[in-house]
Amino acid sequence: MSTPANREEWVDCARTLAMFFIIWLHAAAAPVWTGKVVGGAIALFFLLAGYFLPASAGAVLRRTGRLALAWAAWSLVSVVFLLVVKPYVDIEWQRVVGWQVAAYNTPLWFLKTLVAYQLVAAGLMALRLLPRYAWVLVVFLALCSYTTAPSQHLSVRFDYLWIFMLGFAAKAAPLATVRAYMEKNWWILALVVLGVFLQPEVLEEYADFADVSWRHCNLPLWNLAFMAAFLLVSVLVARWLPCVAAKLAGCGRWMLFIYAGHSYLLAPLYQWKELRWGWNIWVPLLVLPLLVLLAMGLSRVLPRAMAVLQAKPWR
Repeated sequence: MSTPANREEWVDCARTLAMFFIIWLHAAAAPVWTGKVVGGAIALFFLLAGYFLPASAGAVLRRTGRLALAWAAWSLVSVVFLLVVKPYVDIEWQRVVGWQVAAYNTPLWFLKTLVAYQLVAAGLMALRLLPRYAWVLVVFLALCSYTTAPSQHLSVRFDYLWIFMLGFAAKAAPLATVRAYMEKNWWILALVVLGVFLQPEVLEEYADFADVSWRHCNLPLWNLAFMAAFLLVSVLVARWLPCVAAKLAGCGRWMLFIYAGHSYLLAPLYQWKELRWGWNIWVPLLVLPLLVLLAMGLSRVLPRAMAVLQAKPWR
């Protein structure tokens, strides 16, 4: 499970750690507090998507087209899966393709939302409003996220758009520079993150005083804290435990497949949930490596199909 030389191991390591918490929560095995961690994990994926966005509108549109094709392919997988597993269930097609958040296939909302974000970015690039005014847009959208609490059933959740744009605005800082800074100042960053974790009651009191509608993981400060925690832990693991980082990074290269596909593996596992023993430990530890092995096998047997599911060029 080696990581290609052109990929940053610590970034893929952060993706894997974030995905673990998402699987943990979706398996109904995690404590309640992990809901906030998952908010940071999702935000991390949007941040990295913005950071690795191409710098031209044409390239962004091509990438968006591949992502839309992946969304369509995973939607087809959803239809087939549900027809096989639940043939007698009355299914709304909007929920099947992730047009609304659905309990049996929540990850598709992420793909659809990311398509929308990239279209917004491509339009702003075409109007030559990015990257010159990227930071202005980040601040504006961040302030909007403080005063809005979008419904879970909106077609597109724009409350994470500011984080996506933050990633794009941060493109000026090379990954090597970011890593060096985090390695040098890790203890300061750790204290800041810990300070946020230890002061939730202060934030809640301020929210009540200001009459601000914040819900679960939409609070920007929480998102930033958990994103920083994932990145910081990954940098330190890559520095002090390179063998572990390499294994985790090997999972990270299949992250879109794992993100979009883990619900299908969790569904049949639920029939054993009555056993209870060790459920919250072995389920997330089992699902992640199984999906990595499945992705590796499909990439050898059906490379073009796998490229579509991963939103990669296939010609």
